[in-house]
Amino acid sequence: MAKKQYFDWIDIAKGIGIILVVFAHTIVPQIRENSFRAKFVWIFIYNFHMPLFFFLSGYLFEKGLPKYTDKGKFVLGKLKYLMIPYLTFSVFAYVFINFALHIGPLASVLKNGGYEATGIKDAVLQILTYNGHTDQHLWFVYSLFLVFAVNILIPKVMKSKWILPVLAILYISKARIHYFGILNYTVDNLFFFSLARVLTSKDFKVNNILTAIIFVVTNCAYSYFYINAMPAFAKDMLYLVRLVSATSGIALVCEVSKFLESKKISRFFKEIGSYSYDIYLMHAPFLVSGLMGILLSYSPLPSALCCAVVLIIGIAVPYLLSKFIIRNVTLFSIPILGKKFGVNNKNVPCAK
Repeated sequence: MAKKQYFDWIDIAKGIGIILVVFAHTIVPQIRENSFRAKFVWIFIYNFHMPLFFFLSGYLFEKGLPKYTDKGKFVLGKLKYLMIPYLTFSVFAYVFINFALHIGPLASVLKNGGYEATGIKDAVLQILTYNGHTDQHLWFVYSLFLVFAVNILIPKVMKSKWILPVLAILYISKARIHYFGILNYTVDNLFFFSLARVLTSKDFKVNNILTAIIFVVTNCAYSYFYINAMPAFAKDMLYLVRLVSATSGIALVCEVSKFLESKKISRFFKEIGSYSYDIYLMHAPFLVSGLMGILLSYSPLPSALCCAVVLIIGIAVPYLLSKFIIRNVTLFSIPILGKKFGVNNKNVPCAK
């Protein structure tokens, strides 16, 4: 029973997180540029929704660490599970964009979204380094693999008493430093993975009201000053505020998820959460951002309604495809999800 409850709240948290991810991706640049409120909401979500997935991964990693005796096997497993889908979706993105740029209506939408044709040499370099990659949501898959690799190779170091301050400084350093390629997406999220590992082994309790207040205040402050541009000398402080905002946001989502375990609505979030990896890989950029671009360009619907419609589609289509087709056909599941699914293996372990 304890094991079931443990995975229940994890799946609920993943469900909440992936809904926020898809919703944030419906707020495309065309909407953000014309609405302070939309841009504020977009930044508010971005401050914590991806750190949440690194935290959940770190939590499960720490719980399973005693079983990971073969480090080579562990890295190889993550390489297959994360990097095969990364390569599949990367190649698809470059091929599709280069092809679609020759089709009038699609070319217009893609160019408005900032997409352009890429040669083979440049595409290969971008895929290997993630520097200038055309599919901007795949950073997470590549970065998570690197975070897993670092933690399994030096597990004690990445959970030592001094590691969190070091990783916090590394996170704040992004206020001044733009790291190359995939490293720019990895240096900050190492903190949340290790934070989960440290907290997992401690009897740590959260004051929900205080956490909610800290989250709202710090997230609103960061979002406001991000939009209105802080002075250069204050950027470090802004990133520190963002770190506090992300951490308190993670704590809040986890506590809400545990509260929802006994509620009927938990079934919805658990189901969506168990397919969160599938949804993440398939919803962007074309299904959500692309569909938003088409609706904003060619439909009379108000932008808020477009966001609502695309949010539902962005979750439902990948979920249904994966549940009834992809996970049931090895020819699809291996290149798309990085693994073969058995009859009793319906849920993907938390890789987010």
